[in-house]
Amino acid sequence: DRAPIPRWRHHRPHAPPPPAPAARTAVAAAAPQPLTRQRGVSGERRQAVCVGRTGLTMEATEPENNEFLAEETLITVVPNFAHDALRFVTGNFGPFEPQTPTDVPLWLACLLRKRRMCTVEPPAWLKADALAAAGDAEAADAEAFSALPPHYEEIAALLLEAAPEDIEEKCGHATVVAVRSALEDVSARRVAKIREGMLAVAKQAFHDETTYSVKMNNVAAMEVASIREQLRLSLDSFYEARPRAAAARDKRKAAAPAADAEPA
Repeated sequence: DRAPIPRWRHHRPHAPPPPAPAARTAVAAAAPQPLTRQRGVSGERRQAVCVGRTGLTMEATEPENNEFLAEETLITVVPNFAHDALRFVTGNFGPFEPQTPTDVPLWLACLLRKRRMCTVEPPAWLKADALAAAGDAEAADAEAFSALPPHYEEIAALLLEAAPEDIEEKCGHATVVAVRSALEDVSARRVAKIREGMLAVAKQAFHDETTYSVKMNNVAAMEVASIREQLRLSLDSFYEARPRAAAARDKRKAAAPAADAEPA
């Protein structure tokens, strides 16, 4: 009688036999890693965890969540490879053709750039003349904020980490240090305005004027995160101290006529 044919040959008569476990391990190690998004490209505590539609986690701090949201910003890249469109939960991006610019999320742009699969086209606001104009606008108007992206700090930090050569070459800056210096100059002037606004709110609370909300146009998400807790705690302290101050003031007023009547 003829020996039975292995079962896998009935379905795939021309396919090679399955590799041994050791061979499968070697093949898996040599295969390219998939394009998966990690929570924040630049941190040690980043996690590939998505909760709900936004991917925000309760364990993450507000700056980490801001960075996660900033990674959805569309950035133009110039790929050096050909590939069909990539399909993600947030949308489809591509197809990719060599030397053909295309828009992808920031997290994907950083990932491709670190693998040297593309070059990054920096956003217009990150160029030298734009940052200089933003700094002049911040210095000229003590009350208004210049119109920068809501996540400009996170975007700049991620791009400077993943594609410093592209930023230096295409933004008109002499060095990457010059880019960081220009960003710090703009950020310092904006922070000074925020502190002045917080001082104005504190003065209103001190003079028994209740502040129900604070409106600041064009303030970045990371700037709001830096003052949110401090402003809340300061206002709570003022409002808690107000009844005690009012009671002490009423007590002094009540005691004042009696003190004036004693000499008479």
